[in-house]
Amino acid sequence: MKFAGTSTKPLEIWRSDVSTADALDFARSLAAAAARAGSGAQVGAIGPRPTRPLVLFERETCPFSRLVREALSELDIDALIKPCPEGERTHRAELSALSGDRKIPFLVDENTETQLGESHRIVEYLFERYGRSAPPWRLRWQTLAESSSQLASLVRGTELVYIEPVLRPEKPLELWNYEASPYCRIVREKLDGLALPYISHNLARRSPRRPEFRERHGKLQFPYLFDPNTADGLFESAQIVHHIEQTYAPGLELLAAVAQPHLM
Repeated sequence: MKFAGTSTKPLEIWRSDVSTADALDFARSLAAAAARAGSGAQVGAIGPRPTRPLVLFERETCPFSRLVREALSELDIDALIKPCPEGERTHRAELSALSGDRKIPFLVDENTETQLGESHRIVEYLFERYGRSAPPWRLRWQTLAESSSQLASLVRGTELVYIEPVLRPEKPLELWNYEASPYCRIVREKLDGLALPYISHNLARRSPRRPEFRERHGKLQFPYLFDPNTADGLFESAQIVHHIEQTYAPGLELLAAVAQPHLM
């Protein structure tokens, strides 16, 4: 079965390889995408490409950060993500030095020497600079966008418990993903929970870079993680999560979200 092009196999609890906990986890991730009407699922009219990577300070469960990630997906733009969950110190100190406070999301674009806070300002900037049209209604109508994104956070879980990793990666991990995918969200949450920096390669549907990915890897499937620190390349969200845990937090278990408990 598929929903909006996404396989719903993890919901088939009658299968021996599908647990109730995993099915509930996936259902909540899928519901979060549905709450935003699939925003961030498909690339729109793209314009000039940045030559230097954008940097985004954000938090996976933050409803305002979600809107910026959706814009990046729809504009087919990669970004270095620096997760800032509650309790994390390194990225938050860097953010404070740049912006004067620790409010997220916060975007740094060295291509234009631009630094911006506030999700609606960042979205407008991204579409003006790197798009060829105004933001779609899901992002343009600010009140609706923010309220539906808050609903998505409520459905999925409003906060993740931060655990300091045992080992910090020397180089950022690389994740090929797109915002609306429930499978990709599960991986991003794990990275966020450990505050591991990663390069988000956004390849939403209709991305002109998808054929190159298929040719390189032999299939078109997301998420895909490459860890330059261990030279591991992994498909399947469960395998990726296992790799992250075993490599950077061996013996530790990330806890459930506070408001809406779910297993990562």
